[in-house]
Amino acid sequence: MDDIELITPNGRHHIHLRYEGEPPHGDSYHSIQINGVPAPGYAWGCDFACTTDSRLLAMSWMEKRIERRTAVFDLEERRYFVLPFYMSNFCFRWPRLEGVGLASEQRSYLFNGNENWLTY
Repeated sequence: MDDIELITPNGRHHIHLRYEGEPPHGDSYHSIQINGVPAPGYAWGCDFACTTDSRLLAMSWMEKRIERRTAVFDLEERRYFVLPFYMSNFCFRWPRLEGVGLASEQRSYLFNGNENWLTY
């Protein structure tokens, strides 16, 4: 597996994911750099979604090896929020992050302003 480079729809944000490794029979995990700034944790696998205004980026994420979570990064404010549950396939339909496909178990998260955002 190689490094991954993501560019948001509006072209303003560049996310560099440096390959770090992968467990046996698992997805690769990558350290995260957003607009040249290191972000906490690791991007895990290949699930990513961005809002149409390119402000929020959701990804499969882990703080430490190996615990799969879903995190949302606010690319404008340099902060992130970890969802209280894991979602495997998702897309933004603001104000929700919605699971798509059979593997998603029809889960969704409604952003309500009470999120515990952490700065990085």
